[in-house]
Amino acid sequence: MNPSPPGRRRVPSRCHVLIVEDDVDQCGELAGYLGRSELSVRMAYDGASALRQAAEHLPRVVLLDFDLPDMTGIELAKQLRAILPTAAFIMISGRIDGLSERTLQEIGIAVFANKPVPLGPLRKAVLKLLASPRLGRDGPEPGEKGWFSQGLGGRGRKA
Repeated sequence: MNPSPPGRRRVPSRCHVLIVEDDVDQCGELAGYLGRSELSVRMAYDGASALRQAAEHLPRVVLLDFDLPDMTGIELAKQLRAILPTAAFIMISGRIDGLSERTLQEIGIAVFANKPVPLGPLRKAVLKLLASPRLGRDGPEPGEKGWFSQGLGGRGRKA
């Protein structure tokens, strides 16, 4: 990589997905699976590196683990929102202590997935978000669910 000439700012590159997961094996598994769908994927293992990756690669979708070594996924999402105002966020966690749909909607988290994350529905959700003209902070429309678990996926209408 060549350094930028003096006085010129480096233009950030784009990627489809940034995965923020402190479990290196799980992060790699998620990245490999999404990468097989021809998505460009970046990985970060903590909040600080996620902020650097976000500024450098401007991901369109961010997968956030809730429990990170240096901050929570909620704290990180708030900081990332300033860098990525139009990105879609997916929160993944093995626990939901202190999480509510209202908290997630206020930050603009489009989808929440319980761990272990079902890979097929996760990929489907990422692809759906990438294809959506509403990609970004809006989250689900009124009457839509932004949560998925047990391999059900999606953002289906409430009955």
